[in-house]
This record gives sequence, structure tokens and C-alpha cells, in this order.
Amino acid sequence: MQPSAPAMHLRQAGLATGRPLVFLHGWSVHGGFYAPQQAALGNRFRLLMPDLPGHGQSHADAETLSIASLADALAAMLAVHDIRDAVLVGWSMGAMVAFDYLGRHNDGRVSALVVEDMTARLMHEPDWPHGLRGGFDAQQNALVLAAMRADWAGFSAAFLPRMFAHDHMPDPALKTWIGNEIAHNDPAAMAALWASMAQQDYRAALAALKLPTLLLYGGESQLYDPGVSAWMQATIAGAERHCLARSGHAPHLEQPDDFNALLADFATRRLKATA
Repeated sequence: MQPSAPAMHLRQAGLATGRPLVFLHGWSVHGGFYAPQQAALGNRFRLLMPDLPGHGQSHADAETLSIASLADALAAMLAVHDIRDAVLVGWSMGAMVAFDYLGRHNDGRVSALVVEDMTARLMHEPDWPHGLRGGFDAQQNALVLAAMRADWAGFSAAFLPRMFAHDHMPDPALKTWIGNEIAHNDPAAMAALWASMAQQDYRAALAALKLPTLLLYGGESQLYDPGVSAWMQATIAGAERHCLARSGHAPHLEQPDDFNALLADFATRRLKATA
């Protein structure tokens, strides 16, 4: 029986018979942030770019939102469209959605995973130094949640520059568009999902992961230091790891050509390996 989950707005592009690449966006953004991938990869792959519940055109009540509910929505979407042999590409929160999906919906539809600048656990602990930069802990998390609930416009404007490398900010028009898209979110929905992200711990799940995995991280990420992806490479059997040196937290937007080349190479090699 397939899970009961909210429908998601879905952008599809590329070859109808191509290998599916399923792009899972980060917190507070939406599937439209993958336009550079749609333009570059559509002639080789089938591209699916959903708006996860609570984002973009996939509206949802805040009280229904969690990482698990987003993973359930992903499972339902893959089943409805009968997606098989897919590569999940998870950016930031989208990677946590992928981790959750792979842990609870082992239906064989996904054959590879790409993780873009994300950790297994946001909050630092005495035995866990690989959360958000700055020693992010429960006290800081409470302050972040209070700030976004009190003034989403101000919070989102302050958050925006942290997405990118200090010295390689995006084109001003793109930056303005991103800021406007983030500002349009429902603060209650964003707070609910942030609170859920902060509760997650996928360290054991990643240690047990058997899928081919590609780790792509920004060399100038303001959110995660290189030790995060190094830990993932050491933990996930056979994982590949690449640094996009001029990027911050959004390599697919900051260095799209390099990101697309690495993703296409990985997906093509995996396709040949399973042929």
C-alpha cells in the first residue's frame, strides 16, 4: 500500500525515456531553483523537480509538515509516476528528505544518491562536531525559530547571503529573485520544517546505506565545513566526494557547469554499471 501524502507540484523536463534524476530542493526554496540543471541535462536525462510540501506551489498546513511527511510525499510521487532506477539529488534539507525516504521506503525505485552540501545532523553534540557552523546547538536553534516566527521578512533577508560564498555572490538579478522567492514562504511552515530538521539524526542510517553516493560540497560554504562531507565519505561505503571550490551552500547555482558535469558523469557511470 502506498503512503497517504499530499500531492506535490512537479516540474518535468528532458527525455521521457531517460534515466530519472529527482531533484529535492532545500529549505525555503522550491523546484524552480534547478533551472540551470534543466537547461543543461534535459537532453540526456529525465528530470523531475517537485516543490516539496510547504514550498512553492505545494501548499500545506504547517502542522502537517515534517521531514517524514516530505519523504512520504516523495514516495507517493515516485509511485504515481512509476519512477524506477532514479538518482535522488538532495540539496540541504532535500538531502534529509532523501535520507528519510531511503530509510523508511525501501521500494527499490532509487539506485543512487547525490548529497549537496548537507550534514547528517544539524545540531552539535559533545561527540558530533559536524553540524551547522558556529557550534549550532539547542539554545541557538530556539533563537533561530523565535526569529523566523517573529519576523520572517527580516530573517529571510539576513539568511540569504549565507547561502553563497562570500567572494562569489550570484548575479544581482538572480540574488533578487532568490530573495523574493524565499520571502514569500509561510513563516509557520518554515518554522515547522526547521524544527523537524533540527530533530533529525541520520548518522546510523548513512552508516548502513548501500547505494552508490556522490557528495558535492561548496569549498566556501558558510553553513558546513569540509569535515562534514569528509565524515560522510568515511561513513558511506564507496562514496565519492568532490569540492566545488568557488561555491557556498548552493553549488548547483554558483558553479552550475561544474556541478552538472559531475552529476552527469556520476549518473551515466551508474547507468552503465547497472546495464
